[in-house]
Amino acid sequence: MEIGVKTYLFQRKMLGILCGLLPLTCLLFGFMGAENNLPGWYKSISATYYASSKICMIGLLFSASIFFLCYKGYDWRDRTLSLIQAISSMGVIVFPCDTPMAPTSVGLFNLPIATSNIIHCASAAILFIAFGINIFFLFTIGNSNSPEKKKRNFIYHVCGGIIFAFCILQAISTTPLFEWVPDWFPLTWLNEFFMLEAFAVAWLVKAESISSLNDKHPQTGI
Repeated sequence: MEIGVKTYLFQRKMLGILCGLLPLTCLLFGFMGAENNLPGWYKSISATYYASSKICMIGLLFSASIFFLCYKGYDWRDRTLSLIQAISSMGVIVFPCDTPMAPTSVGLFNLPIATSNIIHCASAAILFIAFGINIFFLFTIGNSNSPEKKKRNFIYHVCGGIIFAFCILQAISTTPLFEWVPDWFPLTWLNEFFMLEAFAVAWLVKAESISSLNDKHPQTGI
């Protein structure tokens, strides 16, 4: 295998690992300084912007954004989705969400919290939808018709479907249908957790990290 191909696969693997670790590190490191965090800091990954684990949220999302910015993929569809994911993940960082006791002006541009929250939520929604589209529709494209490719496509469809399902769940969780959920319960964090773990699994498979799913006669990139 050429060095360039190995590097490409390694980058994909690291993206999967970093995004898979994002929800857990934001929560675990946040508990280390919980006494200084704002109320409800644990309810979503975005809310950890106001917690002691802020560096995890910013650092891992920034790394993912840079990857997407540099990722060319195989055609204009890959490139377009990569740019969308790069911009939207950066939007999540630059425009913090609203949370109880948050400052009235926040973020890189010191915007009013209400304005920043709108941009943040839109960026997060676009990011997760782009994740799902990329995995469900583009990862499954390829000329290979091997048994391994069929298995990979099944995994991609499952992972993409999970992302779409939890996107819908997150959208309706803000409606009266979910008024029964206790205020302390981190429903948004759980939704984000399942979406990011599905994303991580898909990218680890794409990085050929699971040898039993790789073609016996590799057609790298398919």
